[in-house]
Amino acid sequence: MAIEMIDNFDMGTQIKVIGVGGGGGNAVEHMISQGVQGVQFICANTDSQA
Repeated sequence: MAIEMIDNFDMGTQIKVIGVGGGGGNAVEHMISQGVQGVQFICANTDSQA
């Protein structure tokens, strides 16, 4: 079985910022307010629900 390497693919660069908890959410909010572009922002709230 031969493995062929493909060198000519162009997916581009994907940058994802993941903020977890209060501090992570604050960091993502700050980046958005500063106009950071070309990034996908993801936040996860870790507060427990009653």
